Amino acid sequence: MNTQTLLNNVATINKDNGIFVNAKEFLKELRQVATAVAKPSDHRPNLTFVHVRVTENNLILEATDSHVLERANVAASIPDELVGKEFLIDGKFAKNLSKSPTKHGNHLGLYPQFSNGKYKGIISIVGGGEEFIDDSREDISVFGYPDLERVTPYLNDATVKFDVQQKEIFPVLKEIVKIVNKPGLTKEFKEVKKTEVVALLVKDNVVKLKYSNWEKDLEFPIAVTNIVVNDEFEINFNVKKLKQRLQHLSSRENLTFRFYQNAYRPFTISRENGGLGLVCPIRLY
Repeated sequence: MNTQTLLNNVATINKDNGIFVNAKEFLKELRQVATAVAKPSDHRPNLTFVHVRVTENNLILEATDSHVLERANVAASIPDELVGKEFLIDGKFAKNLSKSPTKHGNHLGLYPQFSNGKYKGIISIVGGGEEFIDDSREDISVFGYPDLERVTPYLNDATVKFDVQQKEIFPVLKEIVKIVNKPGLTKEFKEVKKTEVVALLVKDNVVKLKYSNWEKDLEFPIAVTNIVVNDEFEINFNVKKLKQRLQHLSSRENLTFRFYQNAYRPFTISRENGGLGLVCPIRLY
């Protein structure tokens, strides 16, 4: 839903200090963002909030475990005094609220509380005749969460990029995951395969995924367009992480992959609707 349609729909609602969104759209994106990085890991912190940035006509929802970022945009009717503000929504609160997105009516009012321009850790969400309050004051020790500048590259800094449809890359990822999970592997391979490392190679206008099954290197070409690369580029990543990010997208959705400076910085996957996913590389040495 675009912003003007939303404004028309909430024209009769008192919008003082409130942010109004389409309930179904907001809760769908909120749940996807909240659950994208919710699985705990022994190797990285599990940061449990959804970070919300307020623009003139959109809310930008972001969640990260400090290594992987998930982002979505939602159209909103926003009072001028809240533009530029940012606030947090507890991950568990977000998931519980979005379990039944249709029961909260057509629109939700979001009322984050601020003091001297800083978020106080309290937000009220009103819809369907009910009010839901997320009070996370005791859990927010230092604002500035998450560390987005560190984990999010600037999109115009990409040194390598290409476009690809979901239907071209996702079946390849599924095939590799099957190989990774194949039964009967040697003990040594089972120990190593826990990382599920796959290499992506861009060279001479060709993109390949490379995976070693300890017998030989397997290569899987991918049909892509609009390649930009100055030299050979290779990056290692977790194949399951990338598969998770693409599995619920439309098969015909166009995606833009961007890679930054070297093989040790995160790469981004931009969607047609403005959504953004980020996957961090894996160092092998």
